[in-house]
Amino acid sequence: MVFNSPPVRRRFFPRLWVCMSQTAKRGRDVRREMLERMLMALGVEEEAITSISEAGAGSGGLAELMFALHLQLMNKRYLIVFDDVWNIDEWYEGLMSSGLPDEGEWAGHLRLDRVLPKDCGGSVIVTSRLEEVAVKMVGKENMCRIEPDKDGECCWNIFMDSVTEGGIAGDHPTLRSMKTEIVDRCGGLPLAAKTIGEILRGSLSPAENSEPENELHP
Repeated sequence: MVFNSPPVRRRFFPRLWVCMSQTAKRGRDVRREMLERMLMALGVEEEAITSISEAGAGSGGLAELMFALHLQLMNKRYLIVFDDVWNIDEWYEGLMSSGLPDEGEWAGHLRLDRVLPKDCGGSVIVTSRLEEVAVKMVGKENMCRIEPDKDGECCWNIFMDSVTEGGIAGDHPTLRSMKTEIVDRCGGLPLAAKTIGEILRGSLSPAENSEPENELHP
C-alpha cells in the first residue's frame, strides 16, 4: 500500500520491488539474477544486460552488473523494496553502510553509496520475517517492527482479494460461512490471509454453489 500510494509515486522514480524469496533458476547465481531483474525493471534491454554480464569474465559479470545498476540509479530519487528476505548473505549484509568502492571492488557488497547512490534522496526498504536478517542488513537503529493487525476486516479484505483472483465470486456461500474462522486463522498477518486465499482459490470452483462446509482445514 505504501509502495503504490500516490504520495510515494509522486516523490520516487523509479520504484523497484525486488522479491528476495523467489528461488533462482537452477544453476543460476542468485545475486546475478537479482541484478539482472532490477536492470530489466529499469528498462535496460535484455540483450544489453547479457552483453554487460558476459563482459565480466573474471567476476562472473557481477561487478559489471552492479556498476551498470549504479549508473542507472545515479541522480535519481528511487525507491527500492527488498521484500521478504530470508537468507543472511555477506553480499548484502550491512546494506546501509556507505563508502564508494575502490577500483575492482564493485562485486564485493551491495551497499548504499557503493552501488545504490543516495545523493538525490534514493531510499531502500527491507522486509523480513527474521529479525536477525533485518538487523544484519539495516542495523537495529533502522528497524521498524510491524505488529499483527488487530482489525479482522483488513485481513478479510486481503483474503478476498486473493481468492477472487481465480474468478471465485465474492459472495460465494462457502466463503461467507467461513469468514470468522478464516479471520481467526490469519492471526492478524496479511501474508497468512493471502496464502489462505491462494489455497482456497485452487479448491473452489467459480461456478460452485454447494452448501457451506463445516470446517476449514489447515
